[in-house]
Amino acid sequence: MNQIILASHGGLAEGALDTVRMVVGEVSNAHAVTLERDDREPITAKVKRLIATFDQGDTVYVLTDMLGSSVNNAMVEYAATRSGLTVIAGMNMPLVLALVLSSKPLSAGKLRATLADARSAIVDCTSPGDACEPVPTTTPAAPVPTTGKRSQIALVRLDYRLLHGQVVFSWVGKTGANRIIVVDGASAHDEVKKRALKLAKPANVRLNVFDVECALSKMKKLEMLGEKVMFIFGNTHELLEFSERHAFPEVNYGATANKDGAVQYGGKDGSVFLDASEQADTKELLGLGTKIFVQQTPTYKRVELESL
Repeated sequence: MNQIILASHGGLAEGALDTVRMVVGEVSNAHAVTLERDDREPITAKVKRLIATFDQGDTVYVLTDMLGSSVNNAMVEYAATRSGLTVIAGMNMPLVLALVLSSKPLSAGKLRATLADARSAIVDCTSPGDACEPVPTTTPAAPVPTTGKRSQIALVRLDYRLLHGQVVFSWVGKTGANRIIVVDGASAHDEVKKRALKLAKPANVRLNVFDVECALSKMKKLEMLGEKVMFIFGNTHELLEFSERHAFPEVNYGATANKDGAVQYGGKDGSVFLDASEQADTKELLGLGTKIFVQQTPTYKRVELESL
């Protein structure tokens, strides 16, 4: 198992770990160790104590705040005395998430590619040109299949945030989707919103942003591409409008905005809040025979929504 230790001065490591949990849910292989201003205990001692709780065969990655910091220097010295420990200076969230979600130790080549991806994720999104191209990943985009095989719908998700960390890092990896279709009229007719979505997508995944009518018109062609496709709808109204003409067997309710008068569904940790209008749309979807389940990320428990 990979064990990821985030080590920093102050609250950076704990804040990064909190962000990881928000994006992918609770994880057992990510840990934070901090060095406070008035600490008397060396950070090395804290890391040693933590590592002592790991299984002997675990591979340990220590991500520090920055090259040349006292935390990083201490970790480099410690790594020289212990095998199976890799120290990486200069953590950022793409790097942290990539390592947390890796199911096995990374080869030297894979690690170099992962670091390159993390560096390239630092982008000035306000400047035109190459700086705003989608972030590369270690897997190049595959050519569009021409075999005539039918596409698979890997996931249909309702999420008012559309394309963001939980989708990019959790659901794409879980489903193996190689095309994402965002069905959201507001984004489809807004070049700024479309540009932001294109920046957020992994480079090995194709992205389309359509309104309902355009998405429906593409379905016959889409079905013959032989791809794994994820649909993301921004609201229940457009999801229902689409489903009335092209029904999905099941839909994942991932997140809807909390608002006055809304009722929470999926348990106390869920992010699905439905007002009266959204409840009415959901009842109609259930009436079409669509199965609906609430699940924020794959690490959360799946909760069936059978009635309102």
